[in-house]
Amino acid sequence: MGWRGTLRSVNAAMRAAEREAQRRYKQEQKEAIAADAAQAVDDWEEHIRNLVTIHTSLSDTVDWHSVAHLGEPQKPNKCTRHREKLAPAMKNFKPHFFDKLFGGTEKRKQKLINSFLQAKERDTEEDQKALEKYRSDYAEWVSDNAMARKLLAGDPEAMKEVVAEMQSLSAEDRIGSYIEFRFAQGIVHAIAEVHTDEVVPDFRRKQLASGRLSETKMPVGEFNELYQDYVASVALKVAGDLFQILPLGEVHVTCRTNMLDSQTGHMRPTPILSVKFVRETFASLNLEHIDPSDSLRNFVHQMDFKRTKGFEAIQPILPIT
Repeated sequence: MGWRGTLRSVNAAMRAAEREAQRRYKQEQKEAIAADAAQAVDDWEEHIRNLVTIHTSLSDTVDWHSVAHLGEPQKPNKCTRHREKLAPAMKNFKPHFFDKLFGGTEKRKQKLINSFLQAKERDTEEDQKALEKYRSDYAEWVSDNAMARKLLAGDPEAMKEVVAEMQSLSAEDRIGSYIEFRFAQGIVHAIAEVHTDEVVPDFRRKQLASGRLSETKMPVGEFNELYQDYVASVALKVAGDLFQILPLGEVHVTCRTNMLDSQTGHMRPTPILSVKFVRETFASLNLEHIDPSDSLRNFVHQMDFKRTKGFEAIQPILPIT
């Protein structure tokens, strides 16, 4: 093959390699686009799922009845275990035959006495630690017992103190901006400032057969129902947490959000849902499988909602002004 033929072969091989590289690049781009689309769909679905399942994760429960009837901690017994290990050796100490020959009796005896004194020091140290722990446990028992009895009697100040300790009730980003609590004898009214409907995406996402991402406008009815479920889920979450940490038979929850006041033309916090939750009924719910909005039918509640328009302002069951 002449030099021209060699060049033609080289050029053909280069063009083939370039075509293969372009093919691989297009395939990689297609796969990357598909992967990005799949991730975008997953993120959208997870966000929707999180909005309507806020109520499925509740605080740990506190059994105040058990706390109120828990016996006081017992004072620790004197520690003697280190000395007791050496007691037989002290009691049964006898000079050895060779001790008499070489004068080692006093040395062995003094060594045993020194070990006994060290054991006594260790017993004293453990006594001190046990006493300090007892004092701490006793002080905690006195405090918890007093708190439990106040709560069981419906003391508002005691309820306020417990709720103040539960930062998770107001620190949950998905719930909204903050929660205000009002306390009366045996009653807690939680007023949650929930997010506006902007928390719900107004679009749908799906992945096409080609692997590309498709975003379409969400129908108004579906959008409004998702927001309704979000608000109901917040109400259930707040009530559930309160039932977990307080010995209450019922809890009132009012959800409000910023809405346009047609009289003033300004946005203002507006009540959109008010529920009187009863412990026994709430405890019977399977929170993992309920529809948040549908579950409100189990409780006395105020809600003015239309699928085509969304929420309207309501008068809460308990006044908030």
